[in-house]
Amino acid sequence: MHKILIVEDDNLLARTLKKLFNKRNLEAEIVNNGKEALKKLKENPEFSIILTDLVMPEMGGMELIEEVKKIFPEIEIIVMTGYGDIKTAVEAMKKGASDFLTKPFDKEELINIINKLIKKEIIEKDIKKKRVKEKIEVIGENIKFKRIVEKAKVSAKTDFPVLIIGESGTGKEVIARLIHENSKRSENIFLPINCSAIPSELIESELFGYKKGAFTGATRDFEGVFKAAEGGTVLLDEISEMPLNIQAKLLRVIETKKVKPLGYSNEIDVDVRIIATSNLSLKELLSGKMRHDLFYRFVIVIEIPPLRERKDDIPLLFDYFLTKYSEILGIKKPFVDKRVIEILSSYNFPGNVRELENISQRILTFYKENIGEDEILSVLKEIEETREIEREKIIKIIEECEGNKKKAAEILGISRSTLYRKLKELKIEN
Repeated sequence: MHKILIVEDDNLLARTLKKLFNKRNLEAEIVNNGKEALKKLKENPEFSIILTDLVMPEMGGMELIEEVKKIFPEIEIIVMTGYGDIKTAVEAMKKGASDFLTKPFDKEELINIINKLIKKEIIEKDIKKKRVKEKIEVIGENIKFKRIVEKAKVSAKTDFPVLIIGESGTGKEVIARLIHENSKRSENIFLPINCSAIPSELIESELFGYKKGAFTGATRDFEGVFKAAEGGTVLLDEISEMPLNIQAKLLRVIETKKVKPLGYSNEIDVDVRIIATSNLSLKELLSGKMRHDLFYRFVIVIEIPPLRERKDDIPLLFDYFLTKYSEILGIKKPFVDKRVIEILSSYNFPGNVRELENISQRILTFYKENIGEDEILSVLKEIEETREIEREKIIKIIEECEGNKKKAAEILGISRSTLYRKLKELKIEN
């Protein structure tokens, strides 16, 4: 949970703000001036956002911003004051504040600012985390799938951009990692970025980077995704969710190997390979979801079949997942009756390999010994019931939003691309 430190000598306002944050599942603490805030931060540096007044006894907001940025430059600071003017706002932003509000302010405006800062923090932490190299395993003996694996390995010997298409859960990222691991870039970072998870107003700055002061909230330089992956591979997951104007800028990155961070006057060189994925079909992609000029820059296109078209891999994959999760759980791998494989082979797997992995995890959670017909049917029944509950919930929310998918996705707490994927998976009329 993200922690917010409220620095405010008006106790009534401070308590009101704390209640507002708590209702939004945000943890908050109150101190009455800058001096107390610094003491609190030194005792507990886990706060990610400070909401501070400017005029307070002992230490005011301006001095607090200066001191915090010296010791905790990662902490975002929002200033709120009843004495707001442009000069004061500019001074606060120059010292490192991320945003500025004049009292009385709209509480929803404050929540929107905080949500944006949290999203930005999550994305940037995610980038740092993904610098850690992960080992990948590719499982499958199906002829069609083996051809895909071979094509991926051949692709790895080049540095061309690759587009990987396939339904959700088919293993697009696995194939992307395989290309990276077999390429000359394998010793460098593989950086997956989910385009659908980045708000449209943030995606340009997160991909291309920015200079301190380039826009409201740019309190420090940020190198951006492409520079962060220098020498390695960037995976742009769900590229069709990228706004078309940003797709045009991506086109230039592919052509010139240069990016222009926000606030910079010149382009800077980047050395990255770009792999993109989409769960849309080629026809859907080219019907307005992806710029045609960008599509044709992807020299290599790989299409991964759904699991229902490679059912001969189900026994192998099921055994792989049972082995993997038995080891993780520290239990003996259970015996599997052949009837279980027959039932799984007749199942349609709308969630593809990811769903088979989920089934394996559920089986091991509830059944530690022999797995037969009753056990697998029980798990599949539970999955179908869960799917039906989810289906009814989505239909209800869309009806309440009068068909507005953007609003429905926000209420459901998922991206629009995830909503469209679920509409397809759950066979809900779009």
